[in-house]
Amino acid sequence: MSIIDIVLGALLLFGLIRGIFKGLFVEVASLVALVLGVYGAIHFSYFAADLLESKVDWNEKTINIIAFAITFVIIVLAISLAGKALTKLADFAALGILNKLLGGVFGALKIGLILSVLLIVFNKLNNTLPFMEQEELEESILYEPVKSLAPMIFPILIKSEEEQLEDEV
Repeated sequence: MSIIDIVLGALLLFGLIRGIFKGLFVEVASLVALVLGVYGAIHFSYFAADLLESKVDWNEKTINIIAFAITFVIIVLAISLAGKALTKLADFAALGILNKLLGGVFGALKIGLILSVLLIVFNKLNNTLPFMEQEELEESILYEPVKSLAPMIFPILIKSEEEQLEDEV
């Protein structure tokens, strides 16, 4: 067991434990809140910008940044509150244990997916500028399974990226 296995294992365990404590609904809500918060802030921050323009005397760049931040925070808070409300409902309906267990699985998968993307980038960098010996990576227990998580979940994205790289060469 190498140092990379210890680091990957600790991070996956962190995701599992965090997911167990928060539950499935809060874990999913946090991911959805982040994605929808960015999307909503990009597409709907002009509502907040119009309101700010009529109330304050700031330059346009400042208003746009503040409007983006306000819209993002409102969306994230609304979705997070909905996730917490669903968790309370699950506890009330005696689904608390299931919610916690599935939250742990989802939390570990979420961290695993993030690590997978980072390991794919690390692998490409390691081929150009070696940080670790290839045989050390091959001996690792967790490196390949975690690295293969993103291509397994999003095969279409990975294939289109590979095809795009082949077209450039």
